[in-house]
Amino acid sequence: MRRSTLQRKDRGELNQIAAALGAKPSSRARKDEIIQLIIDLTADGARIAPASDAGSPERAPDAAAESDGRAAHSSAAKGDDDDQNGGNDQNGDIQNGGNGDPVAAEPRNGNRVAERGDDEVEAGNRRRRRRSRDRDRDREDSWDGDPVAVTGRLDLRDEGYGFLRVEGCLPNRNDAYVPVKTIRQFGLRRGDQLSGTSRPANRAEKNPALLTLESINGGPAELTDRPLFEKLTPIHAVRRLALEQPEDSDAITARLIDLVAPIGVGQRVLVKGPRGSGTTELLVSIIAAIEMNEPDIYVMGLFLDQRPEDITEVRRCIRNGEMAATSFDQTAEEHVQTAEMTVERAKRLVESGRSVALVLDSLTALAQAYNAALSNAGRAYSGNVESGAVHMPKKLFGAGRNVSESGSLTMIASIVSDGSSSLPGILCDEFVGAANTEIHLDRWAAQLGVHPAVDLGASVSQDEDRFLDADEVQSLQQLRRSFSDGAGDSPAAAVKALEAALSRLRDTSSNAELLR
Repeated sequence: MRRSTLQRKDRGELNQIAAALGAKPSSRARKDEIIQLIIDLTADGARIAPASDAGSPERAPDAAAESDGRAAHSSAAKGDDDDQNGGNDQNGDIQNGGNGDPVAAEPRNGNRVAERGDDEVEAGNRRRRRRSRDRDRDREDSWDGDPVAVTGRLDLRDEGYGFLRVEGCLPNRNDAYVPVKTIRQFGLRRGDQLSGTSRPANRAEKNPALLTLESINGGPAELTDRPLFEKLTPIHAVRRLALEQPEDSDAITARLIDLVAPIGVGQRVLVKGPRGSGTTELLVSIIAAIEMNEPDIYVMGLFLDQRPEDITEVRRCIRNGEMAATSFDQTAEEHVQTAEMTVERAKRLVESGRSVALVLDSLTALAQAYNAALSNAGRAYSGNVESGAVHMPKKLFGAGRNVSESGSLTMIASIVSDGSSSLPGILCDEFVGAANTEIHLDRWAAQLGVHPAVDLGASVSQDEDRFLDADEVQSLQQLRRSFSDGAGDSPAAAVKALEAALSRLRDTSSNAELLR
């Protein structure tokens, strides 16, 4: 133990080191005298028994010091688990307050004993400072200001606490910390819309803290026996999602989808197409049609890895619903966080009995974000594609369903059917059979400027007979055959059939007139 090291410590720490070595300095002893005493103790082999003398009374202080050190580390670790607000950052991580490493077994010589006692004193001081901060933080009565109204969406952490995201889905300095006690008391779930009051962050915190909870998902703040989304009973679609807009003769895209691949409420719809084939434009047309024809369905747009100007254009198209979007210059973690929070919010709405239509563009961008975020954390496919990068988008897409209790989640998502990497191909293979309805876009039609570039032969609705009457199904099948009669199987023939179908749509005012 060096004298320079001891001189940097205060008198209390020196007294504890001396006590750990088996000596108790006088209360009137000067600091230099205590330092000299510690140096003498570490140099005096007579006071420290050899390793073979297990039953010697001189070893008692050493054993007690080691036991106290281990207890101090255990208490400090427990204090870290209990520290749920102080030191949290924007992502909700909890700092450990500089907790030291566990006390390891050391050889029984004077220098090792002194160093171990020094570490124990350091851990004890840190623990006392942290407890003092905890007491100051938990004393809400020490803050006598006016509560601040706060509204946001709950984001839960793995440790049990959460944050109220007040500006979208991503972390923000204004997010309010929600303690574990509140979450358990009201049975809160990720994606719940909460309103209440908060207090500003104190000196030991980085975020405001929630004081009172006034409403949950627009209702009173009380513990209700609401169902869990995963426990709801999924059933086939029983009602058609009407897209045709009779008052808008230019809405050809919606009319064409109603004819070649009708969508049922609560279905999973996959829009497949190569890059640049107009998938985003088709999804925007679907959003406009749903908002026009289905006022009881809440529309949620989720657009990932987009250009900023495209985000602005799509946001202006959503009038009554909500939209979450990320641009291409944001991180993979932000793409993943936005997608998961939006889907969880849709689940909470379905649990309350509402019908939701979630439009996602695109599953490929989401898979690429997961692949980058996982960073070789698990089993990989060929081409360095993580298994989680395929499983997680499929899990989110699988949330689409119609439930027998009440409510539905219609999931309409786009996916890239080709690409320079192996991920799009693997992703398309994994999604085979996952969708009830598939709308395919044709590369050649898009290149020739024929929009919407829908592949009439490949697009299909597998369960249309469940939400359409038999006569309408028969009429639709006859119309589809008439579109492709004599066209052939070549790419040029598919484009020719699409042009003929679009021409017939423009010559009629409604689909009912076309089906006569």
